[in-house]
Amino acid sequence: MTQRPATFATGLVVLLASAHFIHDIFTAFLAPLLPLIIDKLGLTLFQASTQVPSFFNPFLGSFIDRSRLHRLFVAIGPGGSGTLMCLIGLAPSYSVLAIILLTAGLSVSVLHVSAPVLIHQVSGSNVGRGMSFFMVAGELARTVGPLVAVQVVSWYGLEGLWRMIPVALGSSALLWWKLGQVDIERPTKPPLHLFGVWTKMRRVLTGVTGILISRAFMAGALTTFLPTFLYGEGQSLWRANISLALLELAGAAGALVSGTLSDAVGRRRILAVAIAASPPLMFAFLQTDGALQLVVLALLGITMLSTAPVMMAVVLENAGDDPAAANGTYFMLGFAARAVILLVVGALGDSLGLRTAYYWCAGFAVLGLPFVWLLPKSTRRG
Repeated sequence: MTQRPATFATGLVVLLASAHFIHDIFTAFLAPLLPLIIDKLGLTLFQASTQVPSFFNPFLGSFIDRSRLHRLFVAIGPGGSGTLMCLIGLAPSYSVLAIILLTAGLSVSVLHVSAPVLIHQVSGSNVGRGMSFFMVAGELARTVGPLVAVQVVSWYGLEGLWRMIPVALGSSALLWWKLGQVDIERPTKPPLHLFGVWTKMRRVLTGVTGILISRAFMAGALTTFLPTFLYGEGQSLWRANISLALLELAGAAGALVSGTLSDAVGRRRILAVAIAASPPLMFAFLQTDGALQLVVLALLGITMLSTAPVMMAVVLENAGDDPAAANGTYFMLGFAARAVILLVVGALGDSLGLRTAYYWCAGFAVLGLPFVWLLPKSTRRG
């Protein structure tokens, strides 16, 4: 068992990022297949946007802090989430699909609450860089996931997605074997629960909440409905999902640069630039087509998806002895904001069309900028 390194432990960070990558390939199956699922089950956009916010994340985080089961939960995440996501093509009704996604949401929470705590422990003083590795892995997975999903469905049909289940289970077995080298620090005092975390980090979490809500309008709407939007505009399913893959790939580049750069120039500066740049790019995306639209989409991915590692670094830097509980609260806020706002976007899409809904999303995204200044200055620069 290893002790927490004083410097950036690249091998351990890459291993934990790999767990995130494998896991999120499977959870990325829903968005690219949503047009087919909507047709199969006769769903409205409002129904298709229904997600279950993970309000149990902070309590799960407190339990993980006490039990020190981070490695177990990271290892089982891909197997649990992957198996469930491979069953979405077999869902005979909306209610069954909702149950599958609800259960998958618990598995998603387990990994996303546990893994960043381990990343924080093995990143030394370069927490932003560690979070960049972690989030890059997620964005790359959401680049690969749509392509994998569409290819498997082209071979076996929507119902044949279950054939990927052995890959998910095998990944968990491999991760459990490899994660044995990661040690967990014992907390110096009992971890806090939700209200204790909120009291301790009220200013930080207020700022983070405002940014998460404003970000969810664009990031949630695009990563969920982009294939549906482009498919409805007359593009092929392949072209629509290649566009989603490009968005996520660009987001991976943005996440890598933003977290690492924020270690040097400050978290707030990076967040302010990203939040200010994204809405104009969204308007430009809606006004272009062809190759130019793909260029704008890539720039949008770089800016829009670059905020996550920076905010995670802010939360964990201010968490003290309660990293998993604080991280669980962060993910609860993010998932809750995304779940509620996607319902709003879905309702707007049903009544006004997705193009108009996207214009509204770009407008709302600007509202996150004032919340940046509620965040504390980072340990390096402002």
